Amino acid sequence: MLADRCQVAIKTEASAGTAEVLAAANVVMATDRPTWDASPAITERAILSASPSKRGHVMGSRMAKISFKMYQRGTTGAPTDPANLPDFVMPLRACGVTCTVSGAGPNEVTTSVPASLGTLSTATIAVYRDGKQYKIHGACGNVKKTYTVGAPVALEFEFTGIYNTPTDVALLVPTYPAVVEPPFLGAALAVLGFATPKIQSMSFDLGNKIAMRPYPNDAAGAGFLSAIITGRDPSGSIDVEEELVSVKDWYAAWIAGTLGSIATGVFPSTGSNYNQISDTYPNIQIRKAGQADREGVVTAPLDFVARANSDAGNDEFSWLQT
Repeated sequence: MLADRCQVAIKTEASAGTAEVLAAANVVMATDRPTWDASPAITERAILSASPSKRGHVMGSRMAKISFKMYQRGTTGAPTDPANLPDFVMPLRACGVTCTVSGAGPNEVTTSVPASLGTLSTATIAVYRDGKQYKIHGACGNVKKTYTVGAPVALEFEFTGIYNTPTDVALLVPTYPAVVEPPFLGAALAVLGFATPKIQSMSFDLGNKIAMRPYPNDAAGAGFLSAIITGRDPSGSIDVEEELVSVKDWYAAWIAGTLGSIATGVFPSTGSNYNQISDTYPNIQIRKAGQADREGVVTAPLDFVARANSDAGNDEFSWLQT
């Protein structure tokens, strides 16, 4: 079996915890090698006897995790739901993110914002590796987003769900998106009102807290009904270049608990319609300001929390594919 002959497929479940049948249309264009890690509950029998010999263990509830990485890209032509969505939408929805299409041609926009915990969905996900399928269902996930200057925006997903016995299944034959993901260039990045921050990278972690729902009546014997997102702690970091106090005082903003936004602006500014990105974190607060250097240039790396931007909440960020 060849490690690079692999793919990832994901489909939203109509009923939480009920596995869906995956097909070629459910394949997402992942990069790097995905991982599948099973972690069943194991109870040691610990039998007492005259001999120190072990007496084995009992296999219990079965869960597993699937992780994969993909680049953020738009659509060829106007996005529509569900016929022509960016391929990152399906994984995001299972991470507690609401993705909607709005606007009229040629200005349709796909907007992704945090979802209410009362409207969450689960997914069936599988890694196909050179003729073998490794699947979980009833899964929820977390996503980390990384912006690196000159590189595509990366989305790293980790899903937790119910273990399925690996089976022999041929690789699917999807039609992959033709659009090429744009690099993080030609932006209009602003950090806490400072319009000329010099950075190499910025990262954001949705910080979902995921629990498994035990269910002894599970007919398959896995012992779970589904995974569920019970909360989130969104946070991030950005490696801004240090500035004179008269230009931008990052430490004063940290100590004062200053609130403000991080906004990328639309990038790349010369990009094509439906394949540009504009992300905003409207109400961040610096948790830690430090000191480092980037190839001999002094930096002031900032750790931040993404706060609610209204009394209603569920608005810590807004990601636009435009």
